[in-house]
Parts: sequence; C-alpha cells; structure tokens
Amino acid sequence: MRDLYYDLSQALSKGESIAFGQVIQTRGSTPQKPGAKALFWADGRSSGTLGGGCLEAEARRVALDCLRQQQRTLLTLHLDSDFGWDDGLICGGTARLFLDGAVNPAAEFWSDVADFLTSRSRGVLLTIVDATDPESIGRRFLIEIVEGEAKVRASFPEGIEPDEGFLAIARKVVEEAEPMALRLEGPVAWWEVFAEPLLPKPSLIIAGAGHIGAALAHLAALLDFSVTVVDDRPSFANRERFPQADKVLVGDIPTLVADQPMDQDTYIVIVTRGHRHDAQVLRKVITQIDQVAYIGMIGSRRKIKLIYDQLLEENLATRAQLEKVHSPLGIDIGGETVWEIALSIAAELVWVRNGQKGTLQPLHRQMWSLLSRSLISQ
Repeated sequence: MRDLYYDLSQALSKGESIAFGQVIQTRGSTPQKPGAKALFWADGRSSGTLGGGCLEAEARRVALDCLRQQQRTLLTLHLDSDFGWDDGLICGGTARLFLDGAVNPAAEFWSDVADFLTSRSRGVLLTIVDATDPESIGRRFLIEIVEGEAKVRASFPEGIEPDEGFLAIARKVVEEAEPMALRLEGPVAWWEVFAEPLLPKPSLIIAGAGHIGAALAHLAALLDFSVTVVDDRPSFANRERFPQADKVLVGDIPTLVADQPMDQDTYIVIVTRGHRHDAQVLRKVITQIDQVAYIGMIGSRRKIKLIYDQLLEENLATRAQLEKVHSPLGIDIGGETVWEIALSIAAELVWVRNGQKGTLQPLHRQMWSLLSRSLISQ
C-alpha cells in the first residue's frame, strides 16, 4: 500500500486531478484496517482499496465530490443492513475514512514523502483529520525518528510546526509500528490526528536464483519486501529473470549474502542449487540469527539434520540458534509445484512480519521437535 504514495506523488507532478482516501479507524469486523488507502482520479480511475464493494463505492462517490469542491471530510460507514448494502458486504463493523479532495496544492509535500520512503528512514505521517479550527483539517507533518528523537522533515502547509504533543505521538507510533487515530487536547482547542508509521520495507535476501528463488522474488516484491537476489551464475542472476528485485548480485553466494546490511528488518531465505551451497550460506549467517527477523533454509529432514550436525560438531552454532532457523521453509499448504512452494515461503515471511499472528503452523516448528529429539539423543 505504500506504493500508492509514489503513485500520488507522480500523479500530482503531472498536474492530474486526484482525491486521496484512507481508513483511519475501525470497530468490529471490517474489510480493511486503519492505514488502507486509495486514490480516485477525476476521470474515474482508481488505485488501492478502502475495502471494496459498497464501502468503496460510497467512499469513491464522496471523495470525488470532495475533489470537485476541493474539500476534505470524515466519512463514517456502518457496515450493516441499515445502510442498504446490496452486494452482500455486511461485516457488521464501523469504518471511519478521511477523504481529501484538496491534495493537489500539496504536491511538494507528497514528493517529500515519496523520497522519504526510498531513504530507508523511520518516521511517521501525521494528518489532522478533525479539529476545533476547520482550517487545521488536512494539515500534515512528515516526522523522522532517529534514536528516539523526532525531527520534522516536511509539513503542509509549509512552515507550520507541530507542538510536542504531535512529536510524542510520532515517537509512540514508530515504537509500536501500528497506525492509530488519537485526540490531542490543547488549552483552547483539540485535534484528531491520524498517525501512520512510515518504516523501511523489510529487506529480503534470497540466496539462490533458481526456480523457487525467482518465484519467491516475484511474490515478495508484490508483498512489499525489498528484494536482493544472490547467485554465482550470471545466466540465472540477471535483470531479465528478476525485473522486480531491488538488487541482483552475482558472485560467491555465501560471501555476498554475509556482506549485505542486516538488521531487525532483514529476512534471509536460503534456496541455492544444492546442499553444499546451502550449508555454506547458513554457516555465514547463523551468528546473525538474533539480529535479523528471519533465517530460513529449504531442505528435507535428512539434509537439515546433516547440516545441523556439522554446525554443532564444528561449534559454529548452538542448538538454541538452530532452533530459530526456519527449516524446512514455509507454511504447510500441501503444495508441490514451484509456485506453491514459493507461496508457502512467502506466507511464512508475512506471518513473521506480522508478529506471528494467525493459526497455521510453519513446517519448521513441526520438524524441529523431531530433529531436536534426534540431536539430543546423540
């Protein structure tokens, strides 16, 4: 969904007439959650989604009306039969949307937001969606958070500075990494603020440019990962096979993987062409297991046990470290084809990124109990 900010900036740079909509708050069952966003062009085009069905249709109608009048509004929709839905979308919850038909004057601000998203910085986009003073509605602040300190990167209208209450919200939202709507009370006025964290795309390093690596790179790019592909075969690791990857690197696979920047937002998937290469990559990165979000390696139970045994015998890893490796890879969806395997891996990456929310159990958890009993018995 963050790509919509690039689309918005590009459209405004061309002088296109466009409205912006965003879900800012929900209660109960709703088709989308806070942060979902959509663009509505005057010519009828749209991008993104606020929930689909009649919700989207009503949001589009109001957004285009705002566009014609160069206004902004809050729209509250109760998703029940009282609204008169005719398409079966009766979730029973409530969604509040902020619809902005006056984004064109803020072209420079949205360009700053797009640039910020490419910088791998951490920050927050604050929008005043309601206020005592109607003139304040639609003001926006782009705030960067560096080592817990908040710094204003851009504002709309330009030059308006947020007070400490806004900066405190920004710090809280980056810390919790969740969008939220909050009310700020001042001595003589109040503001309702929607705060959206703008965090770097998680970085996915795929060791191996074979069929599974290619399919996974495609899916991961669609799922908002920044993808780096590493292989030692130029005929496999090239732009023709990986047009959506951010980086395609050719050379010694273990060395190149280990040389990549790694942090808490780094995911490493090991799917090289053979047992030996997989083992070499895991040797290089296993010490980073507590500093990165995810390390996973493809393989059968026998292959995994052999590699784990070697690492333990050579004192290159501990059982505690190996327990955190996702191997075999993926969520068990019963798939066998390349795309099904890639889908199961992508599903596990999203599961980890989302804080392991959900009910499906990854394959490596099922396998580890068997492997650990085997290792301990030796």
